[in-house]
Amino acid sequence: MVGSLAVVLVLGPLRPWLVPPPVAGLNARLAADGRLLGHFPYPEAPAASLVTFAPGLELRKEAARQLLAMQRAAAADGVQLTVISAFRSLALQRHLFFELGAERSQSPEERARVSAPPGFSEHSTGFAVDLADGRSPQTNLSTSFETTDAYAWLQANAVRFHFLLSFPANNRQGVSYEPWHWRFVGSTEALRLFEPAHRLSRTLP
Repeated sequence: MVGSLAVVLVLGPLRPWLVPPPVAGLNARLAADGRLLGHFPYPEAPAASLVTFAPGLELRKEAARQLLAMQRAAAADGVQLTVISAFRSLALQRHLFFELGAERSQSPEERARVSAPPGFSEHSTGFAVDLADGRSPQTNLSTSFETTDAYAWLQANAVRFHFLLSFPANNRQGVSYEPWHWRFVGSTEALRLFEPAHRLSRTLP
């Protein structure tokens, strides 16, 4: 009995290090709040919940509906709001994280600042999009997107369509500033999935 207790006491603090890492091929462990290299875990959206709203682009039905309404409103104001990326499968996210990271000679820690590991991407939920200004394609996926008419319009109007900026400057997740990346929070499911991120953003330093 004493021997068993000693084993428990010794292995208790080591237990997180005795289980396999959460992502195969990535030697990184979960933080106490469930994050991996800054990113919260997210499930892949069920195929039946997705709709195609543009060639090659899918989102959850309610997110797609609001996104299209947002694009129409922006167009009425003379802004060409375009979509670069929407839903991403776990397989695609795995490619973007590992293979593209290797091509760019980025370490997992460096890659995680600009792209989430598979299983930890908001895009896999079907509620996140990367947006751009159709009149300023040179700012695509760049922090210079913040200088465009599209970004200014989003700052003033996106909340009306239930879209919020996911990774503002100096965000508490430690993810690089992404003015192009927006999450939809206009459904019960979306609010549930993103609550840990919202709660962290409200935490005082």
